[in-house]
Amino acid sequence: MSQRRVFRRFILPSAWLLIGALVAVSLVKLAFTGSSSAAEDQLYPTGEVPAETIMVETGTVENTLSISGSIKLDAAQPLNAPLDGVVNWAFVKPGDHVSKGDRIFQIRAETQPEAAETTESDQESSAGEEPVQAAEPVVTYHDVYAPATGKVGKFAIELDDEVTKGADLAKVQPQNFKAVGAISPLDRYRLMDGTLEATITIEGGPEPFTCKDLSVGDTASATVDADSPEQELDPGMGSISAEGQGSSASGSEISCDVPADTVVFDGLSMAMDIEAGTAEEVLTVPVTAVRGLVGSGTVWLLDENGKEIRTEVQLGVTDGKVVEVASGLEAGAEVLRYVPGSAPEPAEGPGMEMYP
Repeated sequence: MSQRRVFRRFILPSAWLLIGALVAVSLVKLAFTGSSSAAEDQLYPTGEVPAETIMVETGTVENTLSISGSIKLDAAQPLNAPLDGVVNWAFVKPGDHVSKGDRIFQIRAETQPEAAETTESDQESSAGEEPVQAAEPVVTYHDVYAPATGKVGKFAIELDDEVTKGADLAKVQPQNFKAVGAISPLDRYRLMDGTLEATITIEGGPEPFTCKDLSVGDTASATVDADSPEQELDPGMGSISAEGQGSSASGSEISCDVPADTVVFDGLSMAMDIEAGTAEEVLTVPVTAVRGLVGSGTVWLLDENGKEIRTEVQLGVTDGKVVEVASGLEAGAEVLRYVPGSAPEPAEGPGMEMYP
């Protein structure tokens, strides 16, 4: 018998029989024992996400705030009548420049003297006598002074007009300018070292100049469109938020005085850069890793066993993204990137990173 015939008649059928037996045994085992247990499955999901950590690093922190805004004229100062009377004289004309305290108007006032009280005996004694003539009114003159240095606006009255106390006579428009922007409430913490000046840049305008007497409003409730530089800014109103956040945002008004020898115009767009401190070669962590960013705070170290250890630290300069750790940590330490219980949700735009 040839080898080919032996293979076809005996070996090949035996192989198929063996394969069929193995399949049958596997089906029986699957039917009675089921698949492998979850504990034996290496890919079985546990539902646990390991905490994200970051190493404490050495670096430089530059606390520089960049704020957009516009140039604004100081608000016009009203001239109001100090009493009832007649506008008797104007010492200036509209458009004249005046200094604070200069005379602008004169008001003529007349007051009637009070009649003397008469007793019953006086009335009897004066019976039959000629009646006494009424006393002449008392005339006084009162000057109205400029409340500020600036240009006199259009008169709201004309000479010889009668006016009442508090009536609007005119306005004096100061020729002083301010650079006005908006700062987010959180970024106000970055200016607590008493910074009193900023660098102002006007594209297409004069060389960048120093703007002094930096001040921040006390309220942060209004919203201003940054694309409308002519829109009026009330105290506490902001045009756009710090660090270029969005075209409109809530924020406190921040302003400084433009030097008198710098040529600017009302409504010009500008950029305000505030240098509020620099720390070189210091330990840093992200602001999201710290609870509390002023003076002292808390971070969570991760030890070799993966245990979270609450650690108090002293803080220094921050740029809104990282913060200087003055004491409490060592370089290379592993800390949680996000405060426990917070979600890794950075703020929109390049401003200060936020978390709940």
